[in-house]
Amino acid sequence: MSFTEHMVLAENRRLTRRELRLWVREGWVRPTLSETGPVFDDLDVARLRLLCDLRKDMALPSTAVPVVLTLIDRLHQTRRDLHTLLEALENQPDSVRHAVVARLRARFDADVSGRTD
Repeated sequence: MSFTEHMVLAENRRLTRRELRLWVREGWVRPTLSETGPVFDDLDVARLRLLCDLRKDMALPSTAVPVVLTLIDRLHQTRRDLHTLLEALENQPDSVRHAVVARLRARFDADVSGRTD
């Protein structure tokens, strides 16, 4: 779904127009720009909710926001990558899947015991 600035502000009462525009300028949210202004998608709206939580509820300093957003973005990318890997593994023969699982278990066991490979 697409949201105008007005729609975003109506949906999220904790967010001010000034904050919204500042966060867009800072690059913390990257809406699509149209002839009529910024257009926000569902992910942008979710990110704005997260930013409200971080800044207002948790009082995270603005200097720390880029670090937190980068870590969250990396975590989401890692999840997408793991999902892609799992889909690829599903199409492999049982012997390959079992070998991968065995290697992961060995790695996990080594990590838990404090050993390194």
